[in-house]
Amino acid sequence: MAIVILFPFIIWISSLLFKKAGWKVTNYLGDEIPYNLGFCVFLIALSYSLFLNNFFVLIYLSILWITGFIDDRYGTKYPKGLKGHVVFFIRTGKITTGLLKLISTLLISFIFTIMLEGSLFEKFTVLLLLILTPHVMNLFDTKPLRVWKFIAAHLLILFPIIFLLPFSMLFIVGIIVSALIYFEGARKGMLGDNGATLLGGIISMVVIYQLTLGLQWLLISFYLFIVVVTERISISEWIEKKPLVKRIDRWGIS
Repeated sequence: MAIVILFPFIIWISSLLFKKAGWKVTNYLGDEIPYNLGFCVFLIALSYSLFLNNFFVLIYLSILWITGFIDDRYGTKYPKGLKGHVVFFIRTGKITTGLLKLISTLLISFIFTIMLEGSLFEKFTVLLLLILTPHVMNLFDTKPLRVWKFIAAHLLILFPIIFLLPFSMLFIVGIIVSALIYFEGARKGMLGDNGATLLGGIISMVVIYQLTLGLQWLLISFYLFIVVVTERISISEWIEKKPLVKRIDRWGIS
């Protein structure tokens, strides 16, 4: 509980430390923003995984954050997309940080799936969710709060689960999310690949353990559609062409 109460302070301190270490990127406005929010999300995920005493969840989320951080720290703007990283490797023999993240996610997701009980079809469903959800979240991490708004869209499916949570849990989640949204909306910090990928992993866990097989496949179909479309067009370009979506995209950004 202490880490939750101190969470805004933790975000602020981590922001200063990330700036001092040079762990920052230039955003779409030309401002240098530290990608510390993903680290803050990881602290919460780490604490919760240890509380649940779930080793495989801990390892899965840790791998996502570590490879995401490596991509933020050492990655380049090009190549882009899954196809781009694979083609670049075939042509040059060099492994990009994006390809490293892909391979690591595939491997840890496969190991996680093997350890679960269930039918072959259920395991295949889990495998797709573990792989697709982090990747899709990462695709939306191009503007402030975009990932959070995409997560909010999941509430259409996850809404009934919220009523099953105790008030104390809702209060804790509310503090954490509000602090993260404030700092990102004010452009005082950003999720980066490490944060967006990690949030995708957390969402995949919720979906796997809380939703029915039918709803899981509804999300998988939606994710596959997004992956296919974004290999051809830019999400940002599509948003700019849709006035209502463009307005929603700018909500909360100071």
